[in-house]
Amino acid sequence: MKLRSHIGAMLCIVVVSHGAIAAEQSCRTHEAFAVAVHGGVFSQKNEGEARLAAMRTALERARAALRDGARSVDVVQEIVSAFEDSGVFNAGKGAIADAAGEVETDAAIMDGDGLRSGAVASMTRLKNPVAAARLVMEANRHVLMVGDRGQAYVERLGAATVPAGYFPNTGHVTRQPVPMIDQHGTVGAVALDRCGHLAAATSTGGFDAKVPGRVGDSPLVGDGVYAADGVAAFSGTGHGEYFIRFNVAKDAADRIRYGREPLAKAMNEVLFEVLKPLGAEGGLIGIDAEGNVAMLDNSLGMFRGYATDTEAPVVAQYGGPTASKPRK
Repeated sequence: MKLRSHIGAMLCIVVVSHGAIAAEQSCRTHEAFAVAVHGGVFSQKNEGEARLAAMRTALERARAALRDGARSVDVVQEIVSAFEDSGVFNAGKGAIADAAGEVETDAAIMDGDGLRSGAVASMTRLKNPVAAARLVMEANRHVLMVGDRGQAYVERLGAATVPAGYFPNTGHVTRQPVPMIDQHGTVGAVALDRCGHLAAATSTGGFDAKVPGRVGDSPLVGDGVYAADGVAAFSGTGHGEYFIRFNVAKDAADRIRYGREPLAKAMNEVLFEVLKPLGAEGGLIGIDAEGNVAMLDNSLGMFRGYATDTEAPVVAQYGGPTASKPRK
């Protein structure tokens, strides 16, 4: 499958037939690099082979790209774009419908180099919301664009659109709104490149039967996505309203930055000491400045995976690894 770039000459990504990721400015300063992905948390058992396969493929490509010097921000965008195109996640083509039977998608991307960020929300005809978010970031004027007028803006910037009927879940409302949902199929990726730069991206269709116009944590910087060089990068999935109220991604980053806590400890405290007592389910994937990876959730499980310069891709759904091997 060819990887695509929908954002033209503004970006450093180029498309090549074998699916590799290339950049104009290669990152080769350090040996260490890492990448992690997620495909949502869940509170009921479900089949996940398609998601696991998509994550493994994405990690294999990302690992090769990072080894060759690709930038972290390009890598996370390309991973999330592939997830959006796959149709097997609640993002992009596979996004679920709201209470009116319409698909509304949200996405954000953040470059830890300078805290640059871009996001889109309540989009109805974008092929790759994460690419549109990157366009917003590169335009360097605003961070978050929403609704029809925001969509018109990113289309003028070059965001690719899709025809009516592209989203197979349009018109499919499977249940009425409930306080907690069984699956949060949000997707995300975080990466550390060989220049030492961190990046994160998150994309989602929200949850079944959401009120039209509802926006969750995924496109909100500091809630469902965050990246800061020298600290960490995070992508979240779960009960978005709680992620927003408690600024989950930024909270985890601040525990590292100011509290000097290790990556996994900071994530564990947010998920189990802040969210879990409130009945809020969710998960985080994170990478710190040294390239340590952690993938934690307080639900039945989370689709997740990672790869580093020393470890081949690993994916999991229920049990299995929740962190990379410690860096020496």
